[in-house]
Amino acid sequence: MRILILSETIYGIQYRQSYKEWKIKPPSGVEIKVADPNDSEGLFYSVFDYDVTILHITSGEYNTIGYFSNIPKISNDTSIALRHGRSIICLPQSKNFHPERSREIGEPVYTWLERFGIVLRSNWGTDIKPSGAGRAHAIQEYLKCTWAYFQIVSKPDVPPERRLAVVDDTEILVGLEHPYEQGTLVVLPPPNLSEKTYASSMSRLLDVAMRYYERAQRKIAIGDTPDWVEGYLPRLATDLNRQIQELSAKKLRYDKIAYVLYGTGDELQESVTLLLLEFDLDVKPQRRGANIDLTANHAGLKIGFAIEVTGTKGVINKDSNKVSQAWQYLQNRVGTSEENDRLVIIANTQYHLDPKDRTKESFTPEVVKLLGDNKILLVTALQLYDEWKSVHEGHKVKEDIVKELHSQFGLYTPK
Repeated sequence: MRILILSETIYGIQYRQSYKEWKIKPPSGVEIKVADPNDSEGLFYSVFDYDVTILHITSGEYNTIGYFSNIPKISNDTSIALRHGRSIICLPQSKNFHPERSREIGEPVYTWLERFGIVLRSNWGTDIKPSGAGRAHAIQEYLKCTWAYFQIVSKPDVPPERRLAVVDDTEILVGLEHPYEQGTLVVLPPPNLSEKTYASSMSRLLDVAMRYYERAQRKIAIGDTPDWVEGYLPRLATDLNRQIQELSAKKLRYDKIAYVLYGTGDELQESVTLLLLEFDLDVKPQRRGANIDLTANHAGLKIGFAIEVTGTKGVINKDSNKVSQAWQYLQNRVGTSEENDRLVIIANTQYHLDPKDRTKESFTPEVVKLLGDNKILLVTALQLYDEWKSVHEGHKVKEDIVKELHSQFGLYTPK
């Protein structure tokens, strides 16, 4: 299961040095990405790539430039995600604020929900209680750690079974689940993210995400199973649950590795890392902004690699920044202990196409000559994936492939 959390607040907590003890510890088989939806350089994560997305929008501490450029993308991605059965959980924690600067463009932060039949009003309060489907265990526990609400108006009216939370003993709706296309759009009050409650709030929020993921997987509407039911199941059922969890974890790893065939950015780098680990390489990410992305060493063979990873819709040409970074890295390492490491560029070129529809050329002849003459190895993500499959299926030995990667330069030629 893959969860994306878009929250300026949670992102800040996760990555500030002083909050290391607050790191989210996901359950087994769950992968979590956290990003800032107010990143003024643009949102690089696509909502539809994740099983569940948690969207928590607050007024920017300094400005709202990122929101006003990113909200249209979030809106479009949400539409695609819901069409394909994903779940989107919105946690409104601000007014539908407008640009603070005249040069900011984009949709107001909550107006885009109207396309899904949901309207938010800036009515603020704290008297929240579960209602309808909100009496499910995961929702009730989550509502215990919420602290305020925005009123929800939905057209058409929300049937009682779709309500999640109301204001005290009134019919004022502040939480709902809203089926849309094949997916579910959920609106809930935001969690209390104070120092004392952060850990429990995040744990309960993840439980809510798991609830909607599991319901989507079942494809039919069934009631939530209480935790105590596990103790009444026959041994065969509990054994099947354990096997399902183990198989899901294994399948998730294969899915992450397969991302090298169609991925870009940080996630492509993470998938390449998983792939290299399969070859018994010790892989270490480098600091952001370095001229290479990864270093890798094989303890048994006593050989090392410096690795640059990139994904592009085109091919690698001489104007690519990866070429200049590789050249700079070569200059910087002269006379160091890394001088004999093989510099490798792993490129996922034409990533948007089925591999059978991609051109054979992934690097232009100029790049091949320039980098090959400087002992740099050029490998496509597809080649590396195929080599891993050959090992996995018993056709090759992984140590032999590592030796080939270290001994070659220019275009990689599998043997």
